[in-house]
Amino acid sequence: MKKILNLFFTFTFIIIILELISYTLYKLNILEISLKPKLYLKKNYVTEYNFWNEENEWGAWRPVNTKTVQKRSCFNVEYKTNEVGARDSSFNNLLGTNGLLIGDSFAEGYGVNYQETSQYILEKKKNVNIINLGISKNTGPVQYWLIYSSFKSKYDHEFIIIYFLPHNDFGENDYSNWKGSKRYRPYYIKKEDKYEIFIPNEAKKNYLSNTKKIKNFLKDFFWTSNLFINLNYQYKLYRSSKKNYKNFSAFFDTPLNQQKAAIYFLDKIINDSKKKIFLVSIPRLQDYYEIKNINNVYWHNYYKLKDKNTSNFKFINLIEHSPENLENIYLKCDGHWSPEGNKWAAEIISEKLILD
Repeated sequence: MKKILNLFFTFTFIIIILELISYTLYKLNILEISLKPKLYLKKNYVTEYNFWNEENEWGAWRPVNTKTVQKRSCFNVEYKTNEVGARDSSFNNLLGTNGLLIGDSFAEGYGVNYQETSQYILEKKKNVNIINLGISKNTGPVQYWLIYSSFKSKYDHEFIIIYFLPHNDFGENDYSNWKGSKRYRPYYIKKEDKYEIFIPNEAKKNYLSNTKKIKNFLKDFFWTSNLFINLNYQYKLYRSSKKNYKNFSAFFDTPLNQQKAAIYFLDKIINDSKKKIFLVSIPRLQDYYEIKNINNVYWHNYYKLKDKNTSNFKFINLIEHSPENLENIYLKCDGHWSPEGNKWAAEIISEKLILD
């Protein structure tokens, strides 16, 4: 019995020490990823991993009227949703000129506070309301079409902005990249000259493996979980460094079949609406070093031509607007836009956003 008690007290002592160390590291912002356990969250806040769910036909979305905090080594931001789960102010009683913003994490404003998002800055510059329907967590053109279809008749709007991220949008809905995943999200399959959308039969809403459930339990109650999260993160970086991705840029090197699939679903939005459509293509940092090859890129040439031949369509390729200091427009610990990057993008888009 005494031996068991000694083991218990030793184990408890180790846990307490680890918790104190982990809490200190969290407060000092030393870790690359820092999560606050659910046990210590304020009322109406949820954990970061519960802020995004997968229940809708398009997959990732968020709970309504909810808040969370996301902390990384280079940012510490708050996210808040409105009455429909969008990261935006209320969509009720919108007055003036309205537009829809569709896209992934760049549209959502990942890694910056709401007042620093390109959406918010663009609204102030143009004196318009931009209904932000952007959502992160592996969202691609199939989801853009489904989100647009779901919301287009709910809110009067005069224009649509689509944020397109070649870095991963080409592959987000290609099922060959996701076979075996049980996440509840849509994919496409090509049949003759058309594409059909499907969610795999084995997909489960808000799917969590047994391992994930255990991890989330630890995240809910223990600061020490941050140590394991960061160890796992560093391991993933190490494994990624061993793969030969150094010279690959999806902006320029994506297979033609994936380019055509993305165009198909983007065009469903563009061709469906008689509103003014602005397609904004977003480069990652590494894409700028390959810009000399841009005239050989199928999707880029396709939308350049569509811009020329379509009166209500404008193609805004941000890679053609290189800032003086490229690295300043991206978060130092993350590939998303920094506050400076969001401001830079909003300024370029605002010049092209002609609604008359």
